[in-house]
Amino acid sequence: LTLIGLIWLMAMRTWILQRAVVRRTAALRRTLARVRQLAVTDELTGLYNRRYFLERWLWEYERARRYKRELSCLMIDVDGFKQVNDYLGHDSGDLVLKHVAEELRKHLRQADILARFGGDEFIVALSETSYEQATAVAEKLRSVTIEGPWTDHPGVGAVRMSVGVGHLHDDVSSQQIIQMADKELYASRRARRAKRTAAPPYSL
Repeated sequence: LTLIGLIWLMAMRTWILQRAVVRRTAALRRTLARVRQLAVTDELTGLYNRRYFLERWLWEYERARRYKRELSCLMIDVDGFKQVNDYLGHDSGDLVLKHVAEELRKHLRQADILARFGGDEFIVALSETSYEQATAVAEKLRSVTIEGPWTDHPGVGAVRMSVGVGHLHDDVSSQQIIQMADKELYASRRARRAKRTAAPPYSL
């Protein structure tokens, strides 16, 4: 009986140790997954960050070139974002960015790679998407009006977005496509500012 008892105690001890190892291993995996997520995620908006986007964008670019697939890029920024910060402070600016991120999620495909590029700029990789299709998406985003607590404040209004489109063609590099989108973004921004100046009252 004593021997049986000792064997049982050793078996129980082994089982308890195994359970502890399993729990600790699971906790470690969760921690590592969280660390990986933080490494590729923008803390404020929950979108991908710039570093992850650029790595993924290069992969998408090389894939599109290899298999002769369509690939487009959108550069997006928030019109009048500086006014939001100046009138209402950076907390309101952060809230605007969160709302913009949520609207972008709603209007883009799940397969699209959406990231915060920096400040109030966002960027999107559109795989299997022609220039015409990307332009249609850009027009849809330009028409979005984002309202929130800032909307009724004097000097601030509903938030809108300016959008530029870049597309893979000929021998352009992955960086040149982004530059195309950025150049068109500035043109879109200037056009919206001109329209806003010609049609008071002021709104973003």
